[in-house]
Amino acid sequence: MSSTKARAALRTSARFSAELLLIFAMLAVTLWLLGRMWSVVWPLVVGLLLTTLTWPLARFLRRHGWKPALAASAVTVLSLLVAGGVVALIAVPVASQSGDLTDGVVEGIQKLRDWASGPPLNIGDDDITKAMD
Repeated sequence: MSSTKARAALRTSARFSAELLLIFAMLAVTLWLLGRMWSVVWPLVVGLLLTTLTWPLARFLRRHGWKPALAASAVTVLSLLVAGGVVALIAVPVASQSGDLTDGVVEGIQKLRDWASGPPLNIGDDDITKAMD
């Protein structure tokens, strides 16, 4: 390989490396800015998602003679009612079974401690208590 070809190859690889470093630096700055502005970005993302999901119903109501503000208000209230209903349908069974859930978790932790105290780990209760502290 000649020195001119080697120089050209090194120049190309150096340029590629510099461009790659620049891309990574820009990505790091972008992620840092996104992290700093997350309290602004997250509500915008949620708002856009909700708007996108509720737009077909609002468009349907507007096509059937509803005024835009009334259609948007009706869809918003309906969405809140549906979300509240879903939460209520999930929360009631979970709350009624919370005692069983607690007993199951305690039993599972005890089984895990019994397993850890046996071979091959042979971890004693005092080691587990010390690790938890």
